[in-house]
Amino acid sequence: MFSKGDILLPSSRVAKRDWLNGLFHPAVVWDDSYDGTSDFHGIMLTHTAPNGQFDNILMAANHFEDGHEVVFSNTHFVNQLFIKFQGWGAFELVGRLTAEGIEFIETHLNTNSHPIEFIQYRQLVTR
Repeated sequence: MFSKGDILLPSSRVAKRDWLNGLFHPAVVWDDSYDGTSDFHGIMLTHTAPNGQFDNILMAANHFEDGHEVVFSNTHFVNQLFIKFQGWGAFELVGRLTAEGIEFIETHLNTNSHPIEFIQYRQLVTR
């Protein structure tokens, strides 16, 4: 069972060249809980800074728990809520946001952000 703020990646990692066929970037569980047997809502983490296309928001070291594979490393969150597909798993816990990290995203997340697939998002921002 995963909880809001848990950071997941598939147990079988996706190669960068296949990024549209699975979960390449770490995903923060944004549902209160996730049992791993269905799709879920998630926040994408990336190292890409904001630019003309992407409204990515820089996070801070205190937003991440220490001792995990995924910790702060010039990490941004993509300012959009995404649908993450159960078929991309099984998932494993690779990090966890602190209470401050969850609050930071809640405060800065686009309030008009309705869950969409990443392919839809790419189409919106590359127009």
